[in-house]
Amino acid sequence: MTFNLEYVEEATQKRLALSAGELVPLGFDDLVALHGKLREPIAFPLRIRGARVASTEFEHLHTAEKLNVKAELQSHLGSTVLGLVKGGWLPSGLILDEDTLLLPDRCTVAALRSRFVGGEPKEGVPPDFLDFARDKALKVNPMLYAMEGTSGSRNPDAAELSALYDRAALKIGEALPKAVMFPGKEDALRGVLGLLQDQAQGFAARQRFLTKAAPLLATPVGRKRLPDLWQQLLELAERHSVARASMLVCALISASAAHPSMNPAMGVLKPRRQYTEKNAFNALADLRALDLLIAAGTDFPDKRVALLTEDRALALYWVGMQTHSHRRDGTSIHYAMNPHTAMFARLSDQEVQTVLKMLSDGGRAPV
Repeated sequence: MTFNLEYVEEATQKRLALSAGELVPLGFDDLVALHGKLREPIAFPLRIRGARVASTEFEHLHTAEKLNVKAELQSHLGSTVLGLVKGGWLPSGLILDEDTLLLPDRCTVAALRSRFVGGEPKEGVPPDFLDFARDKALKVNPMLYAMEGTSGSRNPDAAELSALYDRAALKIGEALPKAVMFPGKEDALRGVLGLLQDQAQGFAARQRFLTKAAPLLATPVGRKRLPDLWQQLLELAERHSVARASMLVCALISASAAHPSMNPAMGVLKPRRQYTEKNAFNALADLRALDLLIAAGTDFPDKRVALLTEDRALALYWVGMQTHSHRRDGTSIHYAMNPHTAMFARLSDQEVQTVLKMLSDGGRAPV
């Protein structure tokens, strides 16, 4: 999104007004620094690229000159909901504009309902970046909510999807009456039903694969045993026709190779010895949301798209894997990864490169 900013130098009271700057997404370390603080007033580095000088009282600057700006933003707002965007994340309020297509997950819809009624914040709710949603005709696609289904263990059929779309639209509309469901229900259902039907066999295969793979991570794996574990995971993936370059296999490998104290993939997968189809569905629904975020940004490069979530583990996994160079080839999305060191912290640099090469498989992920 573009951003306008006014700066006043404290000592001289000289003013500088900037306009049309591009807000740069925040990264992994920025989110880690806010651990346990997102419900409180947060401070974070504000980075703006290519801001135009609209007016200036500083002699060394000129009107229409373009600047890159970095400043510490001290806010009085919390940010319980995070906006995942191409290249990183932002506090929700900084992407709540009418030009961005918003993809709220089920927890975000609940957060909106608990905060707003008729477009106004409820009495007693603490200040939050979500308050920027007031009085805006936000474009909201409620399909992530609907795609989670009601059983929690399988994808919804057409009737269930339609009912859940209506439920999500009603909840969002009661909270934010000016919000616009986009695209319309008929187009949204047609697109999602087609996607679910196209992916039905692949999703079921990934679900079966994960019920077998997750228990392998239920107890700590010694560093020397990691290559054997990876071989087991890749053999299981091949047996279930799951691409090794998929977000799912990447998450399993990262979960085994990150430190227990900072392991976003483990937080997404939640492995246990008795790992059910429902456990697998919940994890796959989260990873599918990231795949859809990548796909939307790839298919509509001129549109801003943001996934809204309260799930800090999912957000850390997204910014930790740092996917880039997204492109579509038929039914597949190709992308590269430049993972944060924390995602494979137990490995040497050379081992990380070996793992990434092992996962590449042409860089294909079905979406």
